[in-house]
Amino acid sequence: MGNLSLEAAITKDIKVKSTVSGKMAFWGAQGFTPSFYMGSGGGLSVATNSMFKEQHHRNYLNLENTLNYTKNWRDHNFTVLLGQAAYKENVGGGNGFSFQGLPVNNYKEASFGFFNAATMVYSASAYSTEGNASNNWHILSSLFGRLNYTYKEKYLFTGIIRRDGSNRFGTNNKYGNFPGASVGWIVSKEDFWKSNKYINNLKIRGGFGKVGNDAIGEYGYLSLVGAGYNYSFGNANAIVAGNAPRSIDNPDLHWESTNQINAGFEAALLGNKLNITVDYYKKKTDGILRPVNIPGYVGVTGLPLGNVADMENSRIEVAMSYRHKLGPVNFSASGNFATLKNKVTHVASDADFIAGYAGFQSMGTVTRIQKGQSFNSFFGYQTAGIFQNQAEIDAYKNSTGGLIQPNARPGDFKWVDANGDGTISNDDKDKVFLGTSLPKITFGLTLNFDYKGFDLMAFAQGAAGNKIFQGLRRLDIANANYQTVAMSRWTGEGTSNTYPRLTSTDPNGNFGKMSDFYLEKGDYLRLKVLQLGYTVAPNKVLNKIGANRLRVYVSAENLLTLTKYTGYDPEVGGSVFGVDKGQYPQARSFMVGAQLQF
Repeated sequence: MGNLSLEAAITKDIKVKSTVSGKMAFWGAQGFTPSFYMGSGGGLSVATNSMFKEQHHRNYLNLENTLNYTKNWRDHNFTVLLGQAAYKENVGGGNGFSFQGLPVNNYKEASFGFFNAATMVYSASAYSTEGNASNNWHILSSLFGRLNYTYKEKYLFTGIIRRDGSNRFGTNNKYGNFPGASVGWIVSKEDFWKSNKYINNLKIRGGFGKVGNDAIGEYGYLSLVGAGYNYSFGNANAIVAGNAPRSIDNPDLHWESTNQINAGFEAALLGNKLNITVDYYKKKTDGILRPVNIPGYVGVTGLPLGNVADMENSRIEVAMSYRHKLGPVNFSASGNFATLKNKVTHVASDADFIAGYAGFQSMGTVTRIQKGQSFNSFFGYQTAGIFQNQAEIDAYKNSTGGLIQPNARPGDFKWVDANGDGTISNDDKDKVFLGTSLPKITFGLTLNFDYKGFDLMAFAQGAAGNKIFQGLRRLDIANANYQTVAMSRWTGEGTSNTYPRLTSTDPNGNFGKMSDFYLEKGDYLRLKVLQLGYTVAPNKVLNKIGANRLRVYVSAENLLTLTKYTGYDPEVGGSVFGVDKGQYPQARSFMVGAQLQF
């Protein structure tokens, strides 16, 4: 990777700058599979050995040109920036080939060099395969401008406008306009503000902005032609390989955009010992990009991309820091706290909901995106305890006197008849929203102490108000191991009202249905970092080696986690949408180190 820039001062107020940057990546793989026989079952034998090799390359290129104008006139300060940029990503491709039937059968001797010069063929060429591929380019083109203005360093304004174009959108909407502005007022610099020992600085600020998102694959707006659509022709009904459109065009596919307004203040108190920042944000995301479900009679197998939903986020963020010196002891603390309220405000006009992003094995999709709910909320059956005996099953009746769960047995879950129709259906009629994977509260705290060369730092963080789908056990393996909590399962009347009986067939769907049984609170508090250090005072030994400072320390990461979640790690990450399929936990680590300064 590298970059090259050229900057020139046209006048004392005007500067132009051009920057070219790029990155090149190369990677590949090579492998050998020997022939072997360990039995007649599937996967137990390979009749013909093979060797493969593949190599890939990918290039990125960025170009930016800017013109900057700065002007100071009395109490007015202006800075104007105009710019143009172009970005080209994922340029490159790859190729690969493989041979089968090599005359050797071990990795050390295997190679692609078994070539007979007389016959001009490879002796390993029982048959060979080759493949070449070109990457799909991602291209962005941008024009942008920014104005910064201050008056007497107490009235602040920033205005921004961007026009971005992406090759990932349809011909009707390749470009999007994204404005933004912010204002600030430093109240404590006003003449009427009297100096005092309580409030040393006060700044009020607010703004709005719009940003775009094109994080989808290339050509999502086109109906691409694909292979595999075979057809029979003629009287002989011969099967002919065919190609056909996989999806339908969407020339109106456009940028997903997020509009945000915010207001807040910054304050320094008590001789700048205490600093407080409070912000309120409200964001509205329009035209969320995702696949659109279409009926089968349309005649295509692929789902086209569309702008199908809108949602709102409102958030309050509070950050505080405090420092104090008491004799030889220095102490500082900083913390932050944030709340989040998320709600879907619109889905496709012809549907009440769309399927969520998260799925789990044979259950299929376990979340749903629906107006009025949090984005990608968990959606499934609600349990009402466990049937302890046959009498409880017989007593669970509908309005006509029929059993609501006639096939249940003691030890099975009692499902809530959510729609009140007197039966538990296998479709979505009795499913309800069960919570969200989005934390309602996040927080963090950092503490620092130092005393006569010793220093101690502790950092903790946490979240609360979210649910996690605990999916550590596989459903596709009937005899897969259970966690030890299964030892507390229902084994007879009164033994459990939360963990059902175990069977090999699971006729009631106790484990096969998506329900609140799988959801657990994701609240946690984690001591992320704890570090103790000592700084050696300058001495003759350090002077001899030309050093002026030596610090030694011991550190621990992820030392303690307080949570009721039974999975490996409550920080499952946002990319899995709260579904924990055995995410590898963050390791608890210990470290000893030294820092030597010359």
